[in-house]
Amino acid sequence: MNWAVLKDFRTMLGLTTAMLLGIISVVLAVRGNGYWGVLVVLAIILTFISIVRADKVYKSNC
Repeated sequence: MNWAVLKDFRTMLGLTTAMLLGIISVVLAVRGNGYWGVLVVLAIILTFISIVRADKVYKSNC
């Protein structure tokens, strides 16, 4: 990663949100709530989208 990716607001927001969704899904799984699987899938999708955006930002600044 370079500085341009770290400064990109959308990329960092997506990665941070994905991490928070992962943490919330673990808490829900421990409590026995069935929605944890949905949050895990959303976190994976959001991580993928954020990484694709980070790759585009990185390649545009090289």
